[in-house]
Amino acid sequence: MIIKRILNNNAVMSVDESGEDIIVKGKGIAFQKKSGDEINQNKIDKIFVIKNQEINRRYQEILVHIPYDCINACEDMIDVIKANIHKELSDKIYVTLTDHIFNLLEGVKMGIVFDNALLWDVKRLYREEYQAGLLVVEMIRELFDIKIEDDEACFIALHIVNAQMNTEFKEVIEITTMIDDVYDIVESCFDLNIDKDGLEYTRFIMHLRVFFERIINQQNIHSEKSQTLLKTLQNEYLKQYQCVLKILDYVSMKYDEALEGEILYLLVHVIKLTEH
Repeated sequence: MIIKRILNNNAVMSVDESGEDIIVKGKGIAFQKKSGDEINQNKIDKIFVIKNQEINRRYQEILVHIPYDCINACEDMIDVIKANIHKELSDKIYVTLTDHIFNLLEGVKMGIVFDNALLWDVKRLYREEYQAGLLVVEMIRELFDIKIEDDEACFIALHIVNAQMNTEFKEVIEITTMIDDVYDIVESCFDLNIDKDGLEYTRFIMHLRVFFERIINQQNIHSEKSQTLLKTLQNEYLKQYQCVLKILDYVSMKYDEALEGEILYLLVHVIKLTEH
C-alpha cells in the first residue's frame, strides 16, 4: 500500500486494491515518510473507505486541522453510537460530530456556554438518539476531564439524526422544529395523553421526518393511492381529518408545495395515534 498524500503525522491517503481512495490512520504512520513511500502495515489502526467525494474531502480537512487524540476519541464515540442506534448512519457523522466536539472543547476552554432552546424537543422527538448522546457526553467528560451538562446530549442527538438523513445540519434543526409544531397541532386537536413509548407515536414521528425531508430536498410527494379509502376515512374520522388539514395549512405557510398527496398517509397516522 503506497502513500498518495500525507494528511498529518498519523493519517495518509492511499488507494485500495480496487483503486478506491482510502484514508489510512495509525500513530506515526507518516513519520519521516513522503508521497510514494510504502505504508508500514504494522502501524495501521484503521482504514476508512468513504465513497462520497464531498464527505471524503471534508474528512481529510478534519484530519489536517484537528488533533489526533480528539479524532480518535470521536471515532470511539461514533462506535458507541452505532452500537446503540439501530438505524443506518452516513459517513458524514465522522465529519460533523468530530467538528462539533472539537468546537465544544475549544468553547469550554474559552468559557463559552451554548444555548439549547431545542432540548425538550430533542428529548421528546429523538429519544433513542438522545440516550446515545448521553453516553457520548459521559465519554467526553472522562476522556477530556471537562465539565459539561447533560444538555449537550441534545446537540449530539441532532448530529446523529443528521447522519440518518439526506440533509444539512441546519435543516435538521428546521425539521425538528416543524415536527414539534405538528405534534402540538395534534395535541391541540385531541384531549389525550399520547404514549411516547408506543409504536404508533414512533411511526408518526418517523413519517414526519421523511415527509419534511422530502419537502426540503424538493422530492415529489407521493400521490393518493385510493380516493375511495380517503373518502371513507374522512367521513368516519372527521375530527382526525380536520386535524390533518390544520397540519397541511401549517406546512403550506412554510413551503409552496402540492401537499394533497400526503393527506391519506397523514390521516392514517393521526387515526392510529389518537384511537385507543
